[in-house]
Amino acid sequence: MTDSACVPPRADLVLPCLDEAEALPWVLARVPAGWRAIVVDNGSTDGSADIARRLGATVVREPVRGFGAACHAGLLAARADLV
Repeated sequence: MTDSACVPPRADLVLPCLDEAEALPWVLARVPAGWRAIVVDNGSTDGSADIARRLGATVVREPVRGFGAACHAGLLAARADLV
């Protein structure tokens, strides 16, 4: 198939996120081609999830606060061989 939506990402990049609306455009612009950004929203109140989604990232919500919980949720959402 030639449909790029059917081609799995080369790697999944897990990005734990708590109120990072200002930084997300800069960070997501630097994700290598062929990689999928998984932004794990850990309770943001600044619209981070919406911004990430608009910029093409996959967004996962994790209500349990903390870096470990966010990383775990991102790993569960990952589908690429390399994370």
